[in-house]
Amino acid sequence: MKLVIPGGNGFIGSHICEVAVNAGHDVVAFGRSGEPDLTPVRHPWVGKVTWLSADVFDVDAWSDVLDGADAVIHTIGTIVQDPSNGITFERINGEAAIVAADAAAKSGVDTFVKLSIQDKPPGVSGRFLASMRRAERTIPERFPSLRSVFLQPNLVFGDDRFATCTMAGLLQAAARVVPFPYGSHEGRPLPVQSVAAAAVHAAAQDTLKGPLNVNQIDDIARTSGLIDPSDLPEPTLRPLLAGLGGATMAYWMLRRSSKTSESSSVPA
Repeated sequence: MKLVIPGGNGFIGSHICEVAVNAGHDVVAFGRSGEPDLTPVRHPWVGKVTWLSADVFDVDAWSDVLDGADAVIHTIGTIVQDPSNGITFERINGEAAIVAADAAAKSGVDTFVKLSIQDKPPGVSGRFLASMRRAERTIPERFPSLRSVFLQPNLVFGDDRFATCTMAGLLQAAARVVPFPYGSHEGRPLPVQSVAAAAVHAAAQDTLKGPLNVNQIDDIARTSGLIDPSDLPEPTLRPLLAGLGGATMAYWMLRRSSKTSESSSVPA
C-alpha cells in the first residue's frame, strides 16, 4: 500500500511511519519542517520514507503525492493555541483535517484515517474536543467516497518522550484517589506504538470505519501482528521519584555543608 501521512515528522506520526515502513508499505510523509531530526543509525526506517516539507493548507505543494495513494493517515493536531500565528484548535484540529480529506477524495484515495481523542484533556478548553468532533462529523458527510476512521486515544506515551511515561504514571496514580476519564481503564494512556499499529492496520483493513476508542485501539494493536505487545513501554513514576529523591539529597547535603561552614567560622 501507499500511505500518505500529514504530520509524519511528529511524535505519533513518526511512529506511524516506522510501523508502516516495517510492514512493507510505501510511505510519503510531510510537515512544515520536513524530515525529522532522527539519526539513521538508530532509526533506519527514516531513510525509507519519502519526506516533503509542506504546509497542509498549501494543498498545491503536496497534493501530487496523493497519486496512487491508498490511504491518508492524518496526524496533525495541537493542544496549545497561538492565534497570533494562526494556531487555533478549530484551524489545526478541525480545518486541517477537512482540507486533507478534500484533497484525498479529489485524488481518488479510498481511506482517510485521522488521529483524534476520546475525552477532553484535564485543564484544556472544551473547544479542543469540539474541534476534533467537528472534523469527525464533517468528513464522512462531505466526502462519502472515503472510508473514514477516527482513532480516539487519550494520553499517548513513549520512551522517546519520557516525560509522557511519567505523566501516564501520574494519571494512573491519581485515578486511584479520584476517578476521572484519563485514569480509568476505558480512558487509560496508551503506548505510542499501539496507536501507530492501530492507525496502520485501520488504513489497510477495509472493515474498520468510524471512531475507535481506547479499548478498541489497544485490541487492534495487540492483534494486528505489526508490533510485539511484550515490547510496549509502561507508565512509570520512577523518573519522578528519582528526581524527588535527588532533590531531597541535594537539599540535605547543602544544609549539612552550610552548618559545617557556620560551625567552622565560630571563633574559639
